Amino acid sequence: MRRGSPNPDNAADDPLSLTVPNPMNRDILHIYIPSFPITLARASDPALRNRPVAVAPGQSERAPIQHLSTEALLEGLFEGMPLFRARRMCPSLIVLPPDPGMVSGGTRALVKLTREYSPVWEPSSAGRIFLDLTGSGRLFGPGRDTALKLERDLARRLNLTGSVGVAGNKLVSRIAAGCLDKPGVCDVLRGSESGFIAPLPVAVIPGIGESRQRILLDDLNLSIVGQVASLTLPQLSLPFGPFAPLLYHRARGVDPSPVLPPRRSVEVTRESLLSEADNDDTIILAELYRLGEECGLALRGTGKAATRLSLTITHADGLSRRRTVSLNEPVDRDARIFGFVKRLFHEAGERRVGIKWLCLVCGGLTEPRGQMEMFTGTGGADTGKSIQEVLDAVRGKYGMGAVRRGRSMTANSKFQNSNFK
Repeated sequence: MRRGSPNPDNAADDPLSLTVPNPMNRDILHIYIPSFPITLARASDPALRNRPVAVAPGQSERAPIQHLSTEALLEGLFEGMPLFRARRMCPSLIVLPPDPGMVSGGTRALVKLTREYSPVWEPSSAGRIFLDLTGSGRLFGPGRDTALKLERDLARRLNLTGSVGVAGNKLVSRIAAGCLDKPGVCDVLRGSESGFIAPLPVAVIPGIGESRQRILLDDLNLSIVGQVASLTLPQLSLPFGPFAPLLYHRARGVDPSPVLPPRRSVEVTRESLLSEADNDDTIILAELYRLGEECGLALRGTGKAATRLSLTITHADGLSRRRTVSLNEPVDRDARIFGFVKRLFHEAGERRVGIKWLCLVCGGLTEPRGQMEMFTGTGGADTGKSIQEVLDAVRGKYGMGAVRRGRSMTANSKFQNSNFK
């Protein structure tokens, strides 16, 4: 669907507009998969389709709802509603527990697919990605055609449905993707961004929260974007202060911000998902030791050591806790990593609710300092290699499973590891 028509009369006459790049030179796509965790769950379980579904921690009836399907929204439910009230309003509601592992895996699959279309991509949030196709018309054709092909690939290869907005900047492409009632493509004619968003409610403007909506609706009696765009910058400055220049541009569909690819991570990350939530310290610590081993192997493989360790645990009810420690001495050896991780676990794992997901991050990478090695020889003779180096050599050739420490084997049957850097 193509929306909008050129309307140069709406161009701003003040100097602020002179710094904005010409949107005619840009081709920005925004992929939007609504209720991303629910869409992922439906991709693996078709029985959930066309039924009211919510994502909420299941341990308490007062737990707030985190995500809702379209069918649940039509029943009058809303995000943040207590679970007991939602079940009272919609007895057929299906409640799914939060699954950060599934969301993480789905995000990686979505990124892998979109990177086939452009090397310039930017993740916005779960289920949202920007793509900059500027200059790739000869390779893929017009942005509208690329969006249609991308939408088909989402359905065919990932079994996901979503909307794609195409416009001359990030702001309008995001708004366009959210305007569709069903999956499809919304292409905004370049140069008509202001006319396209003018009749939409003010809530579509990023940064307009509840408090600013009250100012617009109650105090200024402004309900649509076009009414906000009709005000001058001095008129907006009085009620909105420092936010006024940004609102001034956004109400006119102007967004000069580039699509920024994520910087290469200078961290080593390993995560694990428990098939069933558990609060047995023996099992959790065994898995943490295994994660520490994998992080240590990755660190030593790159010739780096970590000066910061961060552990995130997610319970079965969706509550996450994160603890971080900064180290005076960089570490890259398994036993030393586990010593700090064990301390972080005892600080973060005070709740009795079962743990579902673990994530260990080694950051602040630097050059390792010389460390005295234990067991470098037998009977005073130096063999030239430490036990750690021998283990690394074996694992590098045959895999992590070739040699395992006994303390890390308890969790093998329960955890499904998912690694990324």
